[in-house]
Amino acid sequence: MAADEDNKKQVLKADWHDDETKKDEQHQKLIGEIKENVQKEEIQKLEAELQEATRLSQIKEDIPETKLKFTSLENPENYSQFLNICCSFQVSSQVPYELQKGEVLITFEEEVAQNVIRMGNHHVHIQDVFEEVAAKQFPLNPGVRFQVHVEVSKMKINVTDIPDELPENQMRDKLELSFSKSRNGGGEVECMEYDKQALTAAITFVETGVADKVLKQKDYPLYINQNCHRVVVSPHIETYLKKFQVFSGISKRTVLLTVMDDLEMMDEEIIEDLVSIHFQRERNGGGEVDVVKCSLSQPYTAFFQE
Repeated sequence: MAADEDNKKQVLKADWHDDETKKDEQHQKLIGEIKENVQKEEIQKLEAELQEATRLSQIKEDIPETKLKFTSLENPENYSQFLNICCSFQVSSQVPYELQKGEVLITFEEEVAQNVIRMGNHHVHIQDVFEEVAAKQFPLNPGVRFQVHVEVSKMKINVTDIPDELPENQMRDKLELSFSKSRNGGGEVECMEYDKQALTAAITFVETGVADKVLKQKDYPLYINQNCHRVVVSPHIETYLKKFQVFSGISKRTVLLTVMDDLEMMDEEIIEDLVSIHFQRERNGGGEVDVVKCSLSQPYTAFFQE
């Protein structure tokens, strides 16, 4: 009997040990799944923030290929001009033209517009009828062109969302002291510009690389009376215009055709195809057609660019 009791106890002890082992394994598995889910959520959050930051910093522009030629090596007296990121863009406005009912604009790939205009009236074959249209030159409204220059400082940052809790001089000193602390990513401050009305500041550091370290944080701790405020930091960007010009003229490749008032019930796309066929022929003074826009039922606005 005593042996049987010992065997029962050993079996119970073994079963209890197996249950505890299974519980531990399930517990560890559950903890692993929780950690994995938390990591996935953090990764997804970081990826979303990265995509948003990338989207905001992107400029969509087709940059033409340019051949560069090294000419000389210079040793400037002041290297500070090379510390900033600089770029410039040429901007030309689109010039609108109001296309009225019964008018057609036709743009050629080559400069044959003057040939078409010199021939005066043309007879375009439309619905078994030769429709007479007049080819004219037309003036364009004035447009503007200018250069946009952008300079992103590598030494200077902007600070916003500054709490209005101290007098102007004290807040200026508090900001300089806070952004000088290396443990927060700061460094020695060369210049502090504080605007109490706007609650903003512009801070220039002495050493290169400090601004980049501060900007990686997006916000920065500012301690006032033992309270921690998070002020927003952003790059200091200067934008200015150069070579602002107003221009006007005529299109060398576009002709205005009038008048087609009796064709209002026809499909505009069909008229455009027939006009394109007529003016592709050299005997009509034309050439390869780039685009045709017809206005039969309502006015349109066509845009021209330099």
